Amino acid sequence: MRLSMVVLGLAGLAPLPALAEEPFEGRGYFIACGEEGCFLNAAGFDLFVGSDQGAELLADLPMLAAVAVRGSLSDIGDSSAALRLEAVERVADDLYEGNLQAMQGDWHPVGEANPFTIGIYGMDWTEMLMEEEQDRFMMSVGESCADGTVHQGMVISLYRYGDDPAADACWGMDYIDDGRMSLRDLSGDFGLVDFERVLE
Repeated sequence: MRLSMVVLGLAGLAPLPALAEEPFEGRGYFIACGEEGCFLNAAGFDLFVGSDQGAELLADLPMLAAVAVRGSLSDIGDSSAALRLEAVERVADDLYEGNLQAMQGDWHPVGEANPFTIGIYGMDWTEMLMEEEQDRFMMSVGESCADGTVHQGMVISLYRYGDDPAADACWGMDYIDDGRMSLRDLSGDFGLVDFERVLE
């Protein structure tokens, strides 16, 4: 697990301190901690918790731990904000934590001749071709696609960074283990796509 990639990738999203604050309470997933603080993803935002803003409350959590958090948001952008964390509680019965943890890493479509991979680190989904980044998305998980259509099992909606707020893709998790992952395209024409883990 290249945890450093997660921290470095999110570091550019860390917002600067701001005066105005907005109360916040919600559920999400812990991502990682770095020298200046910790990151988590909740309510469609990458949230940065500074080292003096409650980051110590997250320090002992495993990556992608499901959490319920309470605090105040500031410097709110399109997909990121700063969070002054007041309380955090581990969510013990989360339906998606285990699958999110299993998804971490690089994946290649089975039978795909092109050097195309997807890299999943934290809640980021990055599509690579010939080792060059093509697209980068934020993942949101639940039981339905962005259009409200409910599906059985875990549903993964993808939102392109820097784009309009509409979802760009929606996938359903059919199967995952240490080396294989099967996703079903719920919003396009790809059908069932099998992936194999890329081993370094």
